[in-house]
Amino acid sequence: MNLKPGGKAPIMHDTIYNGITQSFTFPPDYHIEEYRGKSKGMQQILIERGLWQDNLKLLKKCKDQCRQNNCCATAILMNQPDFKAQKGRIKELIISKGHKVIFYPRFHCELNFIEMFWEATKRITRARCDYRWQSLLLNVPLALDSISLLTIRKFARKSRRYLAFYRDGLDGKQAELAEKKYKSHRRIDQSYLQEMNSDLEIV
Repeated sequence: MNLKPGGKAPIMHDTIYNGITQSFTFPPDYHIEEYRGKSKGMQQILIERGLWQDNLKLLKKCKDQCRQNNCCATAILMNQPDFKAQKGRIKELIISKGHKVIFYPRFHCELNFIEMFWEATKRITRARCDYRWQSLLLNVPLALDSISLLTIRKFARKSRRYLAFYRDGLDGKQAELAEKKYKSHRRIDQSYLQEMNSDLEIV
């Protein structure tokens, strides 16, 4: 969403603020013709909510701590209850079909074994790479098909081990060490947990 009205900002659906429906687009009979049916922008939305302050800027022009200090227009909107409760379009669509949505934690590709599958595919593709588009179109499908079901199951078991390590209280670095040490075990050895906990206390 832009700070100012109009522009190429996406059209967002209406929201409920303080029990009242607020539209994020200007009505078709708006007195400024060029804004009719266009996005209101953050400034107009904040004005309608009584939250606009002079000289507010977008998030990208503020310092890192602006989300906590409400020093920019983006941060103020992001901290509004209706914005916080807003689900993504994909999530809304899935829920509307009667399904549940459970996302993997961000920045933890080790918990999603499809990332390991894709990494192996890229490695095979790079080995056959001659930097031609036609070659890429040929080799990517071959690389995808070359990963055996047995290997994919190993990737899945590796992800399950990481989940178990995190569940037992290890952090990322500890889980990585534990995964290398306990590849053949279903669960991490309790002595290893005690060793890790003692190292944490020392630190």
